[in-house]
Formats: sequence, C-alpha cells, structure tokens
Amino acid sequence: MLIASERLNSMALAGRVRMSRILELSWLRLGPLDLAVPIGIGLIVGNALDQLGRPVPGIPFFVVPFAACWLALWLAIFAAGSIAFGSRARSGAALLLAQILSLWLLYDLLYLQQGNHLYDLNVYLGSAARWLDGGQAYLTAPLAAWPDGPRNDFFLYPPPLLPFFALLEQLPQALVAAAWTVAMVACSYQAFRVLGLGRGWSLALLAFPPVFIGFESGNVASLTFLLFAASVRAGGALVVDGLFKVQAGVPVLWLIRERRFRALVAGAVLVAVAVLITLPIVGTDAWRAWWEGLGYRATSQLEVPALFGYSYAREIPPVVYAVACAAFVALALAFRGRAGLAALGLASVFASPALWPHGFAFALPAVLLLQSDVAVLIVLGAGSLDANMWLLFFAGWAAVLAARRHPAGALHPMLGKEGPWPRRPITRPNTKVPTPFGARGQLAD
Repeated sequence: MLIASERLNSMALAGRVRMSRILELSWLRLGPLDLAVPIGIGLIVGNALDQLGRPVPGIPFFVVPFAACWLALWLAIFAAGSIAFGSRARSGAALLLAQILSLWLLYDLLYLQQGNHLYDLNVYLGSAARWLDGGQAYLTAPLAAWPDGPRNDFFLYPPPLLPFFALLEQLPQALVAAAWTVAMVACSYQAFRVLGLGRGWSLALLAFPPVFIGFESGNVASLTFLLFAASVRAGGALVVDGLFKVQAGVPVLWLIRERRFRALVAGAVLVAVAVLITLPIVGTDAWRAWWEGLGYRATSQLEVPALFGYSYAREIPPVVYAVACAAFVALALAFRGRAGLAALGLASVFASPALWPHGFAFALPAVLLLQSDVAVLIVLGAGSLDANMWLLFFAGWAAVLAARRHPAGALHPMLGKEGPWPRRPITRPNTKVPTPFGARGQLAD
C-alpha cells in the first residue's frame, strides 16, 4: 500500500509539473517566432465577436462600430505606453495589455449607457423600506416573472443587514448612491492591494468588467471580495462574509483546513454579536421569512430561469450540480495554504446558485497563480465578457493544479512576488525585458 501511495503521489507530481510547463506557453513557438501573443490577440477578439458590430453612441455626425473604436483606443494606449515607458511597453505582452485595457474601458463605457444603474442597491433599500413600513422584505411566494423594478424586488441577505439598509433609506438617495459606489470601488481597490498587486494593476482591474459591473449594479460583492482577500491576515473575515452571500461561506472551510480555529471562533463571535444586537429589532419572524424566502427564490428560478444568471445550476440536473459542488470543494481542500484558499474561491463561484459577473472576481486569486504574464493577460481578456467569464474559473483551476512557479514576464501582475497573498518579495527578480513576439523572461523557481 505504501509503495502504491508513493507511486500515485509521484504520478500526481509529474502531472502537475507537466501542467505547469504547458501553462508557461513556451511551447507555443514556430522557430524563432513566439505565437503566444498573436494567438492570445485572436482569442480576445473571439471573446468580443458579438460586440464588434455594436454601434458606439456619442460620436457626432456618424455611428462608429465597436471594432473601430476598440482598435483606435488599443493603438492609442499602446502608443502612449511606448512613449511613457520605453521598450518595456513595446513588447508583445504590452500589446496584449493595451488590447485588454481598451476592451474593458470601451465595454464599461457602453455598459454605463444602458441605464437602470445601482439595481442591487435599490433592491436593498426598497426591501428595507417595505420592512420599515411593516411589509415583507423577503419573498412570500415563488415568482412567475422578474420583478418590475428594483424597489419591488426582494432581499436575499440575512436579517441583521436590514436595519443597516433601513438607515441608509432615510438618507438623501443621491448621497447614498455616491457614497455606496465610492465605498465599493475602495473595497475592490483595497482587496487587490491585499492580494499583493501594485497600485497600477489595482487601478486597472477596477475597469475589469466583472468588477466594474458590480460597481454599476451597486452590489455588495466588492465588500465580500475584500473580506475574502483579507482572510489570510484576518481569518475571521471569512465567517463574516457568510452574512452576505450563502456561497461566501464555502471558503470558511479553509480555516478548518489550516487549523485556524481561533480565527474561526473570532468570526463566529462577531456574527453572533451582530445577530444578538439586531434580533430585538428584526425579531425571529424575519429569520423565518428569510429562510422561507430562499426556498421561494429557488423555486422561482425554475419558473424564471434568468434568475440563475450564469450559474451552472441552470444547465445541469440538481443532483449532478450538488455532486459537482461537493467535488470542487473536496478538490480545493486537497491544497493547503494560499493555493487552497484560491481554490475554495473557485469552488464558491461554482456553488453560487445565482451567479452574476461580479461573482467571478473570486476566481482572480487563482488566475494570478499562472506563471506567464501572457497567459494571465489572455485569460483576463478572453474571460472578461458574458458567459466567457467561465474561462476565469477553468483557467484558475489549471493554475491551482499546476506545480507552483514564480510569476514570470515583465508585465505579470504579481511580478517580484511569490503569487497572491505574498509572504515576502522574490529575491531574484526578473530582469529580462520582453521583445515583440519574442522570448519572455522567466523567473527562477
């Protein structure tokens, strides 16, 4: 048995090393020509095919298609970077970076023009207002159609949050909208900094569509992502995260896996205090209504499939979905340390019964485990829109399963660090500068 176990471990290690070599992308060469960048450019364009013919409003006298605006902005960003940063910004990776930044910015600009901003925030406030007036914040029966407006939609979070949003409802709405948006942007920025990203990348990722759509909708996802990111230093934050979203409770298992029982208890105490303080205000009936409302919401999703969002719960039978959720959680628990936390972030994405773009932010730490800067840029570009965001999930798992390598390439978001949530900087930084379609510098293991 011992020999068989050692053989299995050896095979697993060999597979992880092979996966790591694949993800380096160094095999994508044709003689002296590095094909990774042109292939990546093609994949990112393919991700946005349904956007290319979209008219861009606001251009005087004539309508410009998305493709033309994207190309112009892409070249402008690349040219500006080349002037500002010299040869480093004229690499193949820099061409990819300019491509994805221009895609994000243009898509975000058009997304803002759709109207119906801060939908989720208005759901929170409208539900709290009904509760204050003696009405129901939670569903009392399954829905047969999507609610006719955010103020008529229903609260999904536990009762301790109702008094907070009820207080916000009493304030001037313009002030609440502005302050909430600023707070969510600040939460995302701080989360990226906690992950170990520099200021430049932390600012750039605010335009990443899964993150930006969270700002536009007024969702609380930026705060939950910050609590997730902060958990390496303050593990109790993972328990507090469960106050907001059910799937956010999945990463709590990391505290048990890492034997961080004090953090687990500290988080549980904070949640218990919040429950006890608000219980005289909300009453026990609110807790019953919340639990029943979750059941009605699940039934409503069968009648109104759009309520699933991008969740695989919409695509596969419930039993298969439950088994798949358990399998991803079990696989994540096979890893220790920061890789294990990143893997549980991925598991929480799949376990989301209703999944919207901002939920994919929890895949970012795993994506940042990719060694190659070009690989990271391709994933962030090709996985940035609509259902293609699932690429973040699958690429994240590939990165977790691969043998660990230090980030490599001059434009890697984690360059000079050991990966997300770094303990210390790398002592031998990458000094090679990429050249257009040429070899990229590699960090030592």
